[in-house]
Amino acid sequence: MYGSPSIFPFMTRYMHHPNKMYRSESKLKTPLTDLYTGAHSVGRTHCVKLVHRLYPEVDPALNPDHVEHMFKKCPDPIPDPKAVQYVRNDRGTPMKLDNNYYRNIMDNKGLLIVDHQLANDKRTKPYVKKMAKSQDYFFKEFARAITILSENNPLTGTKGEIRKQCNVANKHH
Repeated sequence: MYGSPSIFPFMTRYMHHPNKMYRSESKLKTPLTDLYTGAHSVGRTHCVKLVHRLYPEVDPALNPDHVEHMFKKCPDPIPDPKAVQYVRNDRGTPMKLDNNYYRNIMDNKGLLIVDHQLANDKRTKPYVKKMAKSQDYFFKEFARAITILSENNPLTGTKGEIRKQCNVANKHH
């Protein structure tokens, strides 16, 4: 994995924290939106990371139809962190990198708070709308964001590592 671990702040932080992180990078005007929600186009979110939006009370920002689906996938208010309980980030095209996730978050179907914030924050909402409208635009901007991220102070030599599992540091012998 390139760069310092702090390049990816915990996803449920509020909008002003990740935006501050990128403010000094002149090339990075909107890649935060591309990376956060674009990367959420594929994969899943473990229940332990999203139950706070369901229990003890449902987050009123969530689409009621989506809440029903989330309850089916995450029935426990305190899920076992070792259990593999999750919700697909994008119900429509869960294993395809596309702009459908942007349409979902515009319809209040984002799983994480940061997704809801990106779709509703006055600084990012117009951009998210544009991504939802045009798949070609999404592909272009997502590729640009990944390129910029890969060039953002990569650690080299013994200072960094390419992880065998993205969520676990390699064991050094």
